[in-house]
Amino acid sequence: MAYIVPPVCSILKTDIPFVVRITIIKDVDCRMMRKMEVSPTRDNIDISARDQWLDKLWSYLFDGNSGGLMSPGQIRREHRDRERVRQIEMATILEAEKEINGIHSGRKTIDASGNLIDTPPIDTVATHQIIENTSIDQDLDLGLDTPAAMIRSVVKELSVRDLERSLNVRKIAILAESEILDCEIQPVSSLPVNAEWMVRWRESAENVFNPELQLLWARTLAQEVATPGSYSLGLMATLKQLNLNDLEMVRIISMYAFPDFIYTADSYFNTDYHRSLFEVMEDLGLVMGHSSNKCLSSESDTDFNLILFCNNKALQISANQPTKELILPVLKLSRIGRQLFPLCGNNADLAYLFDLAGYVKKQGFQVALGDWEIIGRRGYFVERMNY
Repeated sequence: MAYIVPPVCSILKTDIPFVVRITIIKDVDCRMMRKMEVSPTRDNIDISARDQWLDKLWSYLFDGNSGGLMSPGQIRREHRDRERVRQIEMATILEAEKEINGIHSGRKTIDASGNLIDTPPIDTVATHQIIENTSIDQDLDLGLDTPAAMIRSVVKELSVRDLERSLNVRKIAILAESEILDCEIQPVSSLPVNAEWMVRWRESAENVFNPELQLLWARTLAQEVATPGSYSLGLMATLKQLNLNDLEMVRIISMYAFPDFIYTADSYFNTDYHRSLFEVMEDLGLVMGHSSNKCLSSESDTDFNLILFCNNKALQISANQPTKELILPVLKLSRIGRQLFPLCGNNADLAYLFDLAGYVKKQGFQVALGDWEIIGRRGYFVERMNY
């Protein structure tokens, strides 16, 4: 099975430049690679590929326009300080949101020309003639200008909502750009992003106001732009359901997630707390409901050699017999779960991995624990200890 590794930079914590000896190198599609040394530096990174990624992101978000923000291309051409530019733009967005909050609280209003102005003091507002002259028929003037007034009110309300949505998209654009800049570069596909996917993403993301949830939408967009087809419409439907409590539970479970399963450690997940977490994951459609046995075979023909990676850590499992099989009790991840858990960018739970290592050793295997590092679209196992 080929795994798409999203550009979540918490997977790779190593400062660059660095030099490490790789004991086992494993491509993310499970092909075994030869022993070698890797010495990546920032100078070796294809900067043009990163720029291509950023430009492609901007073109889909703003249809070739800047969207009121300075585009990555303009920043490069004018040799601007990108970080400083984005700080100023984000401050402007936050100030605009503050003004909008003033409309909701009644401190601000939009005049007939569409300008944002302070709400006039109450003592300067003329009272309605019904209030000024209670002797007239109370119903005479009702309905005379109501349709026009109502239309103006609706237009004003819609304009405020559209402004809020547009500001959200721009905040998420800056977050997505930061994800791309902070992560290891990966190949950017020339394939276009599906039009329906992009429309659905925008309609959903522009109504997300929480910064933590906005970050998930930013990561989703950045990866989809690089590799169209990485994320399904179903994932977006699930993201729309998440509140902050759900997100926190997803983050916790993500610490236990291998690419397509979670090892059901009976001695580890034996509390009501964990059981309730998995019930929520099942309700969200992220895991299958019942545990089953998973049979894992060697990735080598000469002996048993297998690497299981979980976020930023991995287990290298070995034995002398190439036909030996590893049996694990697991909860299978759904398609949405396989897409969502890596977006959390979490570290693996080491106690959980030690529990798994012990279970594997009881079946007659040797186990080494190490780091799982992503460079480009390839995963590298760096051994740290034998268990």
